[in-house]
Amino acid sequence: MAIMYQNMYGWILDHWQLTAVTFKDVNSEDGTVTDFSYKRDMFEINSQFIMDSEFESKIRVQERVDHTHVNRKKRKRKRKSNLNEGEIKAKTYHDKIIEVILHAYKSLLHGSKEMKLFNDISKSLDNNVAARKIALNSGPGDKLRELCYTDINDLETVTLKPNGVYDNLCNKLVKNCSNSSIKVEIKDDFYFLPAESSFIMGDTVNLKYFTSILGRNEFDFILLDPPWENKSVKRKKQYWTLDNEELFQIPVPELSAPGCVIGVWVTNKMKHKDFVIQELFPFWNVDFITTWYWIKVTKSGSTVLDIMSEHKKPYEILILGKCKHTEIKKISDEKIYEKDNKKSNICRDVNCKENSSERISSKSVEDLCNERTMLPASLNNDNLPLDMTILSVPSSIHSMKIPLQDIMKPYLPENPKCLEIFARNLTPAWCCYGNEVFKHQHMDYFEGFTKDTRIPLDCDVK
Repeated sequence: MAIMYQNMYGWILDHWQLTAVTFKDVNSEDGTVTDFSYKRDMFEINSQFIMDSEFESKIRVQERVDHTHVNRKKRKRKRKSNLNEGEIKAKTYHDKIIEVILHAYKSLLHGSKEMKLFNDISKSLDNNVAARKIALNSGPGDKLRELCYTDINDLETVTLKPNGVYDNLCNKLVKNCSNSSIKVEIKDDFYFLPAESSFIMGDTVNLKYFTSILGRNEFDFILLDPPWENKSVKRKKQYWTLDNEELFQIPVPELSAPGCVIGVWVTNKMKHKDFVIQELFPFWNVDFITTWYWIKVTKSGSTVLDIMSEHKKPYEILILGKCKHTEIKKISDEKIYEKDNKKSNICRDVNCKENSSERISSKSVEDLCNERTMLPASLNNDNLPLDMTILSVPSSIHSMKIPLQDIMKPYLPENPKCLEIFARNLTPAWCCYGNEVFKHQHMDYFEGFTKDTRIPLDCDVK
């Protein structure tokens, strides 16, 4: 289980612990059995995310303070220019939800205090050197995305074998039917794939061609993590991004079962949040229900960025809704590219539910945490719980999201069928789709161990 603690406001997750459970007892070619997990250093987030120069300055200031025993107030950096329209909108939204987020954050920290899930490591700050090193020097790079530019022929299904060797698995439904994780070689690289997982590695625009092989009205939970457009990313060419309009081509109504829960990760840019709630959900015939918040923290429990920062935030937003269709809503190519009239056609008379901060009690955090823990209710006709918060130490690997299977379990049918779109890593018993769908399964991110002995992984390990 990834859930280490939960109360009425949310959950604390241990991402690393889940992989340690997921990748146990992997068989090697020579018959030996090894347990694997993500490398610990990937989650060695000891201090807030800041530039090296700022960190060095901070250390020098701290050394002077320690030496002179004088506490100096941190000077607030002056803003060079006024906020633009988008920044004003983001600030307004942040001001609206911050009380909810802070209350949940403090409640989760307080409630888990006796469990000692977070450590006092303030004396050993290192600007997350080990974690950043892995992030810079690991993985397959852009190799997988480049493989996706191949023609779609017959919709073939491939069943993987433990320690199998494969050249190209693009545009095929690929399955690990084993009830345990396996290791395979794909295009000269080794990958660890979780039990009963399946995937299609392909370009997102081609997803509609795979609807029949994935199954119509098949999925109880569909999760999307789109590579949202970002000026900084575009400038630095860090990774591929997708135009918002292209999301209309994703056949969510055709893939989702009635009552299917839809989750979409968005950045803190209000343009994307508004687009999902006001345009994309109505187009998919999805009722918006609520937003949840993933707060990223260090190993000491402090947020990875100043939570009141006007620029970057230490949290990400998960928008949740439910499909309300009783019949398949066909996606028309005409509709998709009718950009001029799209907003008037789709968004007319849309009334989206707003986040509710009225749940906040006037009781103290101590009083709340002494009450009986409220566990999530089973799935019924009621909405998902509102304004929940997830607390975890993030991975240093870009775009690696927290695992949601344990959190979503109470809100889905027994043995649910789940699909993740734009996936970069696989989940046990889930189906995943994306042009880098098993990127984070690359051997570079893993370490093996037997009887507490760590085994360095390299190409010589078979």
